[in-house]
Formats: sequence, C-alpha cells, structure tokens
Amino acid sequence: MFEKTSEIIYRHFICAPGRKADGALIKKLAYLYPASDLKEVHRNFYLKRIGMTLTAVSAGCLLALFMKLSVLTGKQVPEDGFERDEWNGRKQTIELYAISQGERAEVDIGLETRLLSEEELDAYSDAFLSGAEDLIRGDNPDLMHVSSDLVLCEKYEEYPFRFSWRSSDSSLVSAFGGRVDTGRGEGDAVLTARYTCGDYERTAEIPVHIIRPDKSPAEQMAESINEDVSESQIRQRGEKFWKLPEEYEGSDIRWEYRVEDNSSLILGLFLFVSVIIYMASLNDLDRRARDKKENLKRSYPKILRQLSLYVGAGMTVRSAFSKIAEDAPDGTDEEIYEEMRYACHEMKQGFGEADVYERFGKRTGLPEYIKLCGMLSGNLKRGNPAFIARLREEAGIAMRERVLDSRKKGEEAQTKLLAPMMMMLAVVMVMIMIPAMTGIKI
Repeated sequence: MFEKTSEIIYRHFICAPGRKADGALIKKLAYLYPASDLKEVHRNFYLKRIGMTLTAVSAGCLLALFMKLSVLTGKQVPEDGFERDEWNGRKQTIELYAISQGERAEVDIGLETRLLSEEELDAYSDAFLSGAEDLIRGDNPDLMHVSSDLVLCEKYEEYPFRFSWRSSDSSLVSAFGGRVDTGRGEGDAVLTARYTCGDYERTAEIPVHIIRPDKSPAEQMAESINEDVSESQIRQRGEKFWKLPEEYEGSDIRWEYRVEDNSSLILGLFLFVSVIIYMASLNDLDRRARDKKENLKRSYPKILRQLSLYVGAGMTVRSAFSKIAEDAPDGTDEEIYEEMRYACHEMKQGFGEADVYERFGKRTGLPEYIKLCGMLSGNLKRGNPAFIARLREEAGIAMRERVLDSRKKGEEAQTKLLAPMMMMLAVVMVMIMIPAMTGIKI
C-alpha cells in the first residue's frame, strides 16, 4: 500500500550515505536467512517494517479525523429546539456549553416530558371511564359479580394519571390493593377513583357488588358437616364420650384420620439409594483393587531384600520363597504374604515351580512381580551365577523408586490440603475483618 513511500524512506534515511548499519540486526538476519542475499533481506525487512508503521499511522489519522468531524457536528444545537418525550417517556438530560463574551460555561439541562393539553387529558379520562371495569376487575367476570381481589393501582401504564382510591365499605373491599373479603356475605360498595395529572383532576364513582364464591361439592359438604358437628357437640356436652355424625344428606359417613401418606416418597427414596449403593459397590471394588496393587507395590522392595538375603545365605529359591511366606509378621496388612502362601500351596500340590512363579506374577498384576518371577523361572531353567547380584541390584532400584513414590504422594497430600487451608484462612479473615469494620470487639 505504501511501497513507494517506504522505498523513499528506506533509501534516504535507513541507507543514507554515511549512516552505519545496525550490527546486531545484521547478525540476526544472517542467522535466520543464511542462504539469502543479506542486503536484499535487510531491505525487505525494513520495507515491511516501514509499510506497517505507515499503515497504522494513516489509520490513526483517519480515525482521529472522523472523530473530530463527529465532535464538530455533534456540537451543533438544533435550531428548532429539542423535542420532548411524550408523557410516558423519560426526562432527558442534555449536557451543553454556553459560550458568551469569550467565556465557556457548562450547563446541564433536564428536559421534562411533554405536558398534555386539557383536551388530551379529557380524552384519556373518557377512555378510563369506558374501560375502568376491564382495568380493575381482575379475575372476576364483571364488577357486579366480585368474589376475588380487584386491581386498584396508583399508576396504570395506559394512562398519564396518578390514582387514589376510596371505598364506601372497607369491610367488603379495601381501597389499598383492592382486597375483597367474602366472609361477610354479599354486599354493595362504591369505589371512588380520584385521578390527577399536574393541575388536572377528576373523580369517578364505580359501583361493585360482592358475592360469595361458588363452592365445590367437597367445600359444601365440609361446611354442612362442620355445622352438624358443632350442633352435636352442644347436644352431647354432658356425656363422657362424644360420637361423630353418622349421616350426611341421608348417606352414611365413614370417618378416617387425616394421615399423610409418604409411602411413595419413601419407596422412591430407597430405590434411589439402592441404585447409589449398587453403583458405589462397583466403585468400591475398583478402589479395593487399586489399594491392593498399592499394597503389593509397597512390599516389593522388602520381598526382594529377603530373597537376596536367603538365597545369598545358601538357600534354594523355593526354600527362600517358602520361608518368607511362613515368617510373615502377625497382624500384618501386607497382602503379598497371602499370595506367596497360595503359591507355596500350589507347589505342595505338585505344580511345577516355574509355572507357580509365573501364575504368582500374573495374579499380582504388577510388572515388578512379573519381572521378578521371570528372573526366578529363568534361574530354575538355565541357572545364573549372577542371580544373587541381580536380585540385590533390583532391590536397590525398587527401594529408590519407593522413596521417589513416597515423596510424590507427600507432595500430592500437600496439594490436597491447600484447599482446606485456604478455606480456613478465609474464615479467619472474615472473623477479623467483620468486627474491625463494624466496630464490634470480640
């Protein structure tokens, strides 16, 4: 885009006669492009660099110019004045500069909404009077059959007025929120609506008729039985035992205690718990398998040391293996001894020693024991004068790995403890900061 301009700048400023080249830049370009013409690489590098700079500067100049034009255009105040929002709009805030006699003053103007004319307010008043019933009846079919609360508000979105209400009988219908009380039975009331907008004020009277809400058969039955129960209690007040009414409108009544039935909830809860237990049992099995592998892995260096000790003392591999299994410490939680005892039992049953070692390694499922059993089997088949040395070497390697594994687990434990420690720190900080901020001493 600015190839020619970049070329001119490069030739007259970067490579001007007598100007020394940047040695560090030359070395970097030579390292990056060893097979290219260094002079051409240097030229292309600067042309690209200058072109990008010119593009950014040009874009900044254009953007600044557009913003300047926008500011200059935005300073112009409309000659016809400002248009007000309608009565249901919002008050506008206009920030202006007033410039006169060489001075500039900041002026904030709050432009109110348009004030309606009396003819317009009369039109809104007529619309309210014609639609008042639909506006306030709520869930009732009409104002002559009112059994639920009315909608008496201070402000309705459709009208510019502010309303205040009065009721001729507050025990039937309240002027505050339109709450209707049907407990006193049917009755008539007159609602007086006073609505204003500025200096404009009107009143309207709206008659309403309160009725009892329709009752369901169950509600009617409950009301009738409650009356019978009250009368029965009065009649039998002097008797030691009181009997419930036995009939309702000629039909027998069967009485039951109202007991909450949670059997379905309990069944669903226990089904859910059963599924959780079933899934947890599978997870527990996996956890136990992992724990056993960890247990066997921890015992590996110890078993290797004992084997190398006994075999080095002149015992055969089978005798050393059996002695280790038999001399297991009482109450130990190391599961390797149980696996070794099982292997010794197989050898007593007549299984081949090499096969027993192989099955022993596969049962553990760990590559360490599989490797050890391979060494034991290989020594039985071919013999190996360096067998004891290999055992001792393997024991040393296993011990070093165990130390490293222990360090790793220690670091993991520290990481797991970090979250509880941060939570405790947050609690302590809250306990310190709240009294300090509220001025309460602990």
